[in-house]
Parts: sequence; structure tokens; C-alpha cells
Amino acid sequence: MKILKIFFSASLIFFGLSKAQAWGGRGHDAICESAVFLVQNQTLREYLQNKPHMMGHLCNIPDIYWRNLSSEFTNHGNPTHYINPELLGLSAKDVTTDLKSLIEKYTGSDNRIKENLKISSVPQDMGSNWWRADQFYRRAAEAGKDIKKQTPPSNSKEEQDDNFAYNKAFYEMIISMGIMGHFVGDNGQPFHVTSDHDGYAAGHGGIHAYYEDSAVAFFGPDLHAKIVATAKKMKPTAKFLNGANTIEKMRTLGEISANEAKAVLKVDPVTTPSVLKVERGMSLKTPAKRQSAQVGFKKFEKLITTQMARSALLLAHLWDEAYKSAGNPEVKAYKSYRYPLMPEFVMPDYYDTKTPEAKK
Repeated sequence: MKILKIFFSASLIFFGLSKAQAWGGRGHDAICESAVFLVQNQTLREYLQNKPHMMGHLCNIPDIYWRNLSSEFTNHGNPTHYINPELLGLSAKDVTTDLKSLIEKYTGSDNRIKENLKISSVPQDMGSNWWRADQFYRRAAEAGKDIKKQTPPSNSKEEQDDNFAYNKAFYEMIISMGIMGHFVGDNGQPFHVTSDHDGYAAGHGGIHAYYEDSAVAFFGPDLHAKIVATAKKMKPTAKFLNGANTIEKMRTLGEISANEAKAVLKVDPVTTPSVLKVERGMSLKTPAKRQSAQVGFKKFEKLITTQMARSALLLAHLWDEAYKSAGNPEVKAYKSYRYPLMPEFVMPDYYDTKTPEAKK
């Protein structure tokens, strides 16, 4: 009976972790809303400043909607929220941006973290967060280019016509920009760039949700202002803005994030370390006991604000770059009331999701 009770508890913990959402709803919203006020292009910024709530909503779609779809989608969608190069024996800075070469080299190789396992699908085992952000960057830029080709609406009827070509292209650009923000935000959270994603290897089991969600809840109403101010201050020396492309910039941000996991654990107010046991082939987890999330917030505040600011700054930069690469399309003519409540899931396009290697 005792074993069953432990197993049940462990199952609940595992289920909770499988649903872990980087930064939680409030954090992702804060990153995207703050990014709006960091955009440099005046035309784009003026449009977005009227829609920060919408960008915050879009930023949460991969968690609040896509994670609840059928396995046909989640098998490919869930691994896009993280990247764990340690499974391949690599650190973040050593990962090539060429995913195809990674797939060719490491498919079938030993999993360096989990014994007696092989890498069956690099994008799904390691995760593909950086390439997912790039996918939505490309989609935003392409939709922007499509806007340039279309005639803007000339009357109120055309303005509210969802099938009007200009409106359709603009809608797709904004959706891609917002959803891109989710994955940029994930990459700024240290426990989305490490194999010890919930701290059990270090005796800090349960840190993931405690850090990104419970502690974040104690920020005041000035969270956005703190993120924007911190981002502006760091911008002159932000190395993650200097890569040749989106994936390189995401890799640099990921490296910084991964290196900060130890700093988070150092101030984690644990009172009793977590326990990880393996019995009869099962991993039994007992999470750490720690002081209240309000205490944790006071210890984590500077780290969280800085990490969110990095993501917001990179996101605003990528929005600017996508808009620029699209040729600075006209935005003032878009006056549709259409709201992207539940955008359709987008399958990853940077690896073959139909191959036998792709997990079913």
C-alpha cells in the first residue's frame, strides 16, 4: 500500500512537470507586452502599442491551447518549448545551428543523460526551441512580404472582411509575431535549457514551477515597467542581439540562460532537499520542501526580471528585423476587429515530422 502511495505521488509530480509552462501565463504575457515598448520601428511600435494585450495572449497560445491538443500535435509541439544539448553531450554554445547535420550525426547515438537509451529523434529528444522561434520569425516575415503585394482596404466593408487579402496577410503576420514570443520567452528561462529541468539532480526538485510561476505571482503591477527599464539598460552590451540569424541569437541567449541555473539554485530557499530514488525500474520523486513562494520571490526577483528582460529585448529586436526584412509593410490600413483567440497549431517545418524517427 505504501509503495502504491509513493508511486501515485510520483505520478502526480511527473504529470505536473510534463505540463510545466515556462514563466507561466503571467510571465509569458509580461515578456510579450513589454517587448511592444522596446520595438524601434516607430510605425510598427505605434500599432503594437494599441495591442499589447493581444500580443500577450498570443504569447501564451502554445501553453494554454496547443498543449491540450491531441498527441498528433503535442508529440511535435511539446519538444519545441526547450532545448537540452546535454543529451548529445554538448553545451549550448557548442550546438550547431544546422539542425539537419545534428540529426544526421546524433540519431541512433547514446543518450548522454539517460542510461541505456538511444537518441531516436534529435528534435524531439533534445528539443528544438531555437528553430521553432526561427520558424515563426520566417512566417512573420513572409506574411509581411505578402502584405506588400496586397491592396489595402478602401472602405469599412473591406476593413472588416476577414477574407480580404490584405487583412489575411496582416493577421498571419501578427499571429506569427506573437507566437514567436512564447519560444523566445522559453529560451530565457534557465530550466528550459538544461537536462535537470526540475532540479532533482541537485536536490532542488520542484524548482521549475516554483521559480517560473509561484514566485512570479508576487511581482507587483509594475512588472512590465521593470522589464522594459532593465532591457533598455542591458541593450548596449546584449550579445544575443548580434548573431547572423535568429537561431544564432537564440543560441547565445540559451547559453546565458543555461549558465544561470546555478545562480537560481544557490538562492532557492530549500529547507529539506528533494529525493530521487529508482526502485524496480521506477523513478520515485519527493520534491524539496522550501519556504513560501513569497520568500522565493524576494530572492529571485532580480534574476527573473533580468531573464524576462533579455527575452523581451530579443523579441522586440526580432519583430523589428522581421518587419524590416518584409519591406516595412503598411500597417495603418489594418483596422479589422478580428481577434486571434485560438490560432491553429503550426507543425514544425524544419525537420520531417513524417519520418520513422519522429516519435508517434
